[in-house]
Amino acid sequence: MFLLAAALMAAQAMAGPADRYTKDKVNGTAVSAPAPASTPAASAPAAAPATKAVDDEPAPSFSKASSQLALGTTAIRSPADFQECVRVALAQSPMLTKSSIEIESKRLDVGDAYSQYIPTIIMSTTFYLRLPEYKNTVASSAYQSVFNNASSDPTQNLSNSISAANAVYAGNSNNRNRKTYDLNFNTGAWNPLLTAFDVQAKKELVNIAVLSHLKVIDQGLRRLATTFLQLGMTETMIKLAKEKEELAQKNLEYSKTKTGLGQGAQLDVRIAETRVNMAKTEGEKMRTTKAVLLDELKFIMGVPFVQKVDVNLAEASRQVLDDFNPANVSDESLRKHSFSLRIHEYEKSLQRKNIALSYIHFLPTFSFGFTSISTLNSSSNAYKDDTSSLPFMYPNLTLNFPFDWWTKGRDVSRQYKKMAQLSVEGRNIEFTLMNEFQQALAKLRSANSDVKFAESSVELQKLTTQQAQFRFDSGQAEYDAIVKAMADYLDSRQTLLLKQYDRDVAMLAVRGIAGDFQDRYINVSVMENN
Repeated sequence: MFLLAAALMAAQAMAGPADRYTKDKVNGTAVSAPAPASTPAASAPAAAPATKAVDDEPAPSFSKASSQLALGTTAIRSPADFQECVRVALAQSPMLTKSSIEIESKRLDVGDAYSQYIPTIIMSTTFYLRLPEYKNTVASSAYQSVFNNASSDPTQNLSNSISAANAVYAGNSNNRNRKTYDLNFNTGAWNPLLTAFDVQAKKELVNIAVLSHLKVIDQGLRRLATTFLQLGMTETMIKLAKEKEELAQKNLEYSKTKTGLGQGAQLDVRIAETRVNMAKTEGEKMRTTKAVLLDELKFIMGVPFVQKVDVNLAEASRQVLDDFNPANVSDESLRKHSFSLRIHEYEKSLQRKNIALSYIHFLPTFSFGFTSISTLNSSSNAYKDDTSSLPFMYPNLTLNFPFDWWTKGRDVSRQYKKMAQLSVEGRNIEFTLMNEFQQALAKLRSANSDVKFAESSVELQKLTTQQAQFRFDSGQAEYDAIVKAMADYLDSRQTLLLKQYDRDVAMLAVRGIAGDFQDRYINVSVMENN
């Protein structure tokens, strides 16, 4: 038992790097723990040094990692592109802390289950404040003998009295020497077969906790990607608002010049000034939105809000979506990357163990221990003193045979019903997954159509602007026509930008359902706990 306990403690003491569940984007290998702020960070996930093989790694210790986690402990390259944001988020994001600690909690449960192999020893004792006395059968006969054998010799009578008193004293020895307590050592109900099933069930729960943590990472990466796309769109919108403001300023100068020459009204100037203010307000709104999105990005990455972060938003869509192609996604790949389906498989495995346990409950449980002879036992003084190798303690084995077979039989039927219910739920999860993917593809196709239509509108407005410029140069139109055509052109570009963002978000949704983030950033192979 002591060797088993030592092995259990040694197994629990093993700990690995906290980033075992993340991996290098290019090479697909587990990367080492992030460097502290005092050391330069790796240039990119691809540049991180590869560690030894996954099978040789010890079990990860998320509790230690989370206890040492502090915001801003990972150095950030500036300007940070999407890959750098992913690296920092995987290293220190507060969104991943709760689920990672849950894994360690489940691992502790496994250790507790292993400890049930060693039976718990329970000591119980009873102290008696008052005990019934044994009847002294020698007293009456001893004194009667003194009276019957009375003599005229005083010395003989004294000797007979002393002998009778000694006999009476000896008869009371059981009352004087009896112990005032009972002592019992036992293990309680113990069944190593139930413990074996409990250990396996706890391991399944660890795997479920790991998958739940990986799911949180996947959702966090999707949130990070969406925020990065929004930042890229907002940056482009700020530039577009700047162009609108410049166009409004030129229109204001034209209106003032035209009014000064007596060819326009003061109302035209006021209208032009209002357009300038609207363009400035739109630009300010976009800059405020960008600041809010930057704070959101800092929160996801676990960076303090007071820390300045420069983000490389050039071609944000290409950075986020990379070379993902929905045509390469198959039904088998969808099932493989679905966290819900994989968690459901572990739940079915747990239910199969519950079915086996419902049968094991028909078996008896047993306990063993050492018990002292009760001091209330009137025949305890008749036992030999050498009946046990332990003083006053006698070994015993207790078997408990439950006869509530009717209740246990209903529990067996109940567990089979739950298994059937889980099978139906599994099919529903699979159908829901396929439906979500098809709907995501439909939204992507619709978004692509909207983008093509918006591109055609931009091209049309561009040609209209060129036509207005030609008519203005030839004296066939006023400058107002160019301003209106340019304003419509900028509006069509803004519409195109929004449609492109919708398309990128739809593509991101397809990529998330397909599990592409898992393949690129999450080491999903390191999770089995057999």
